[in-house]
Amino acid sequence: MWFNFFIHKRKNCCCGITLSLVRIDCASNPVAFVKSFDNTLDKIEYAVLILSSPDNELKRDAIRTTWASFINNIFVENGEKLYRWNYTWAGKKLNLGIIKPYFAIGIQNLDKTKRAKLHLEESRSKDMLLLENFEDGYKKLASKLIHSLEWLSKNLRELKYVIKCDDDSFVRVDLIVRDLEAYAPEMKGHSISNYVSRKDSLSEYKGLYWGYFNGRAPVFKKGKWQEKAWFLCDTYLPYALGGGYVISRSIVDYVARNSDLLSNYNSEDVSMGVWTAALDAINRVHDTRFDTEWISRGCDNSMLVRHKQTPSDMFQMYTTLIHSQGLKLWPWRVKETPSLIEPGQCGVYSSKPVPDKASAGPVANSLKEPLI
Repeated sequence: MWFNFFIHKRKNCCCGITLSLVRIDCASNPVAFVKSFDNTLDKIEYAVLILSSPDNELKRDAIRTTWASFINNIFVENGEKLYRWNYTWAGKKLNLGIIKPYFAIGIQNLDKTKRAKLHLEESRSKDMLLLENFEDGYKKLASKLIHSLEWLSKNLRELKYVIKCDDDSFVRVDLIVRDLEAYAPEMKGHSISNYVSRKDSLSEYKGLYWGYFNGRAPVFKKGKWQEKAWFLCDTYLPYALGGGYVISRSIVDYVARNSDLLSNYNSEDVSMGVWTAALDAINRVHDTRFDTEWISRGCDNSMLVRHKQTPSDMFQMYTTLIHSQGLKLWPWRVKETPSLIEPGQCGVYSSKPVPDKASAGPVANSLKEPLI
């Protein structure tokens, strides 16, 4: 069974199964680009930036085999962008088009054996962003993110959005792109209204920052996430949790242009929250479908990102999606039902787990979650 969607951006509603498409461009201040030798880069509108470590080839291969395949659910036909679930592409080589994954890895000061292994991996996969002038390290993630965004800004002429995630994230990249094409940057629509909240609407947006926001996180004073240089306030500024979030081209270019002026903190997601805090007309959208907290909110079929997943978890979700023709993410479901309170300063909503009748899985903890 195949599912076809024409994707069309309309105000406050979608027109059912068939939608048409309009072009979305959130970059307000375009910069000069260097022409790349690879003309396939000129077609890429959505970059999936996956921060990975040199030794994590197993995780990268799990992503390539599972959710990266969903890229092909978004395609262009007769000038129109379409979403279609089609499990027949399983196991086939990706046909790169408007969406491209990039595994970002710093290779400076790696020994020759590791460098050669990574270059061999790149030669077969063609999806590695090997950062020659960056030494990979867990406490350098903010700098690694900047290096990656600089490359994307410089080389992808048609880039619209970056989907940032980690190599232990399971991402429904096809559904994220579908929603971006239909609703961004306003992110208003009947089909997503139960999941998202935002600040007051503006007449015009210059960019989008979309994910699961934390607006009341205490600053770490000790441990591996200690922030010795933090002085802004007694909590972190609102930020989208780093297991998966989306930023528009305007934010990518802003970070790339001002990289030498930006403060880097231990957490790249905290850093992104600080970098974007003063930007005008950026739509910050909190979405409960990004399951990126330290404790999972369970597994719901509507989820766009699930963080802290093992390769085994990824194959389980991938297999379930294939067998259900894209409708089910997990054999069972534990669903959080949030009662939203519109964010004022740093709003909260309360939630409790509501398992399906046939649920065989663990029940997630009841939580109070921060909004922006």
